[in-house]
Amino acid sequence: MAYIVDTSSRQEINLHPATVEEEVLQNLWMLYSSLECGVPLDRGLGLAAGYTDRPPGVAEALLQAEIYDKTEKYEPRAEVVNISFADTSGKDYTGGILKPVVEVEINGSDGDTDGDGIW
Repeated sequence: MAYIVDTSSRQEINLHPATVEEEVLQNLWMLYSSLECGVPLDRGLGLAAGYTDRPPGVAEALLQAEIYDKTEKYEPRAEVVNISFADTSGKDYTGGILKPVVEVEINGSDGDTDGDGIW
């Protein structure tokens, strides 16, 4: 089943997610909404801002590659299916803000791939 992680909208943090899906989606939203070097105990968490001041097509390509890499590293329970960008300005990049909208599938329902009860 595919889920949407939309960084153009706010999300409340739930300290006790009821399901694995809710936990994974919250983790991904936090990953895609944070800037690299902005998380004190894990400076690699978040997306790099290396696409800043690039043409829109180049910026999108760099950000998409970063999303694939960071998802694989920080949330291996999810697989990216599609990436698009929310139009936050109302007019074709005039605001200069890229907010990713990522479609993901969650691998397994409990993360236990071999059935031994251990991640």
